[in-house]
Amino acid sequence: MTLPTEDLLQQYADDRLALARLNAMQRIEQFSDANLTMHELRVVLLVASGIAPSRERLITVLQSRTDSTIATLGQLVQQGYIEPVVPENDRLTPTEDAMNLFDAMAERRDITMELLANLDPDDLEALVQGTRALRVAMELDASEEGGLLPADTLTRMHNHTG
Repeated sequence: MTLPTEDLLQQYADDRLALARLNAMQRIEQFSDANLTMHELRVVLLVASGIAPSRERLITVLQSRTDSTIATLGQLVQQGYIEPVVPENDRLTPTEDAMNLFDAMAERRDITMELLANLDPDDLEALVQGTRALRVAMELDASEEGGLLPADTLTRMHNHTG
């Protein structure tokens, strides 16, 4: 017997919070190797996520001074997290190291894969279908609202339509 939608949504919210807490505890350790200040980590994540694809947008998001932001970007270029900025286009490009940090934050390399592999195949299939449906709904909602999408989502959507 299927539970009412409201009960299912509450159970989903409770389980999602519990999973997020468990994953966060395990992921925090991954950042201990990154020799970054909290501000630098924030900049790396903003650029890698696609939220700040340019210096101008980064300055706006951070609400910081131009010279301070340029100095931070220079440090991150030297540390190998941001590709050198081409002045003509102002575009910020994350390096593989930056994307690895973002992926750790975004759970792309989620440590639960072994646990998922041990699920009943029917449960795993239902989870995959539900996760895909939620992702598509979130992407559609964000694009309709004029919201920001991760760089890899934009690339995938562009390649799919182009």
